[in-house]
Amino acid sequence: MDELQVLSVTTEIALWELFQSGRTANLTFSIGMVIAVWVAARFSSVAMEKGVNMFGKVILTLFAASVLFGGLNLMMTTDAVWIAHANALAGLDVGNGAATLSEGSMRYIAENSESNPIRGIAGIIFYICGFLIAIAPIWFDQSK
Repeated sequence: MDELQVLSVTTEIALWELFQSGRTANLTFSIGMVIAVWVAARFSSVAMEKGVNMFGKVILTLFAASVLFGGLNLMMTTDAVWIAHANALAGLDVGNGAATLSEGSMRYIAENSESNPIRGIAGIIFYICGFLIAIAPIWFDQSK
């Protein structure tokens, strides 16, 4: 293996390690956001059982909205990490000249160099549903 190929391989491995670190951080935040959705829904449910006043309803709605927007922000940040990693690999591929990246890296570049609409739609549906589940007991009549 020539020096350029060795440098290319070690740089590619380092980029994958950085990506995994970013994914670990995103996973931690994602778990936190799923718990936050549950907490928002649970707080709303318990508050309605206790007969919360209008001020409490507004506070709970604002909390649920903050969870919604926090989740959407996390979703966009995660998507940006995937795109940035694909772009970094693509930049390495261009800078390599004759040395080629691994097949997995080339496939990753092809699939993730732009925003993934399915990933975005799934996240939007999840967080909007969580928001609606949290505010439904507050603002809609549950007696029927």
